Amino acid sequence: MEQTRIMTQKERADIALKAFKLKEQGKPDECERMLRQQLPLQPYLAKFVKDHIEYFGEDFFEKNGFNLSEAEAVYGSDFLTR
Repeated sequence: MEQTRIMTQKERADIALKAFKLKEQGKPDECERMLRQQLPLQPYLAKFVKDHIEYFGEDFFEKNGFNLSEAEAVYGSDFLTR
């Protein structure tokens, strides 16, 4: 089984700081996109959405571009298709 590294708190904080600088520069959409695509979605949240996908919509993860690396590390790379 492939070992996936979990992002450290410092790495998370660095991304958040960069994103908030974008917001301060008047780029809120870029800020939001950076947070969504670079910060991994917590595995329990990804599982919750998957378990309630009929409410969120089948293309929710794809449409929103969430980083699912940690959810895939916990539940397997195929957890969305199971």
